[in-house]
Amino acid sequence: MNKIIGVDAGSTKMLMTAEYEGEYIDKTVPTGSDVTPEYLKSEIFKFIDRLPFVPEGMGMGVVGLVGDETLKMSHLQNLCGMKTEYFSTETFKAHFINDVKAAMVCEEQFYSQNTAFALIMAGTGFAMSVRTQGVNVLGQDGWAGEIGSSPYPINGEIKTLDGISGGKAILNKAGCSIDELIKALNNNEKFATDIIKQGGYYFGLALSNVIHTFNPEFIVVGGGCTKFKGYMDQAILTAKQYTLEDMFNNCKIIEPSDAKRIVALGAAKFAEIKLNPEY
Repeated sequence: MNKIIGVDAGSTKMLMTAEYEGEYIDKTVPTGSDVTPEYLKSEIFKFIDRLPFVPEGMGMGVVGLVGDETLKMSHLQNLCGMKTEYFSTETFKAHFINDVKAAMVCEEQFYSQNTAFALIMAGTGFAMSVRTQGVNVLGQDGWAGEIGSSPYPINGEIKTLDGISGGKAILNKAGCSIDELIKALNNNEKFATDIIKQGGYYFGLALSNVIHTFNPEFIVVGGGCTKFKGYMDQAILTAKQYTLEDMFNNCKIIEPSDAKRIVALGAAKFAEIKLNPEY
């Protein structure tokens, strides 16, 4: 990642990272549903101004569907239509990549070419990338893996996985801040543990579907929801309950190699590949 900046522009925060003399230089700023391209650019260039080197490229992991150097679709409405040229300069070019695909670029280097594995980011919402037999499963438009939009019946209604188990849905149900929810979970307050149990349960059903559909050796799960006490325990317990025994036992559900930087590092690596195609 020589002189390449990695950016994870997420729904609640943006992490910028650069590697220098074997150490990471990081900066995190808040985002939110009303975040604008102008704000992102301002914060990114403030970060760049403090770096001890001149960047040669930048990769930016973004929430949504990317095509033709443009963010085509995103629930962050102000960012829709945002183009890479807006973040590029005379000295370096910026590149967009979907955030979960960036995470896959980061993580796939740790697995052999023939390893079948899925990578799921469980944050504000959910997204997935799958690699099997050395090939990434992309779909017709490169949009495969949108498991957060998968429908599930709950309380007589059909809701999406995002709307049941995603971080935004969980905080809406809790009616409090993330810090307050974490405190309540640490104190084993029933309202909090019930919300996390339900969220983990439906994510566990999603994990079961992934195992049955792709038969992966590994499922790597990152994102903020994994930090909620009891969430992954409930998810794994549910997946075990509803998955064919041999398939579940042959699949390891694990954390990413660098949970904090996975998207930013993958975006930087993507930009490095664009800069050096023979890489």
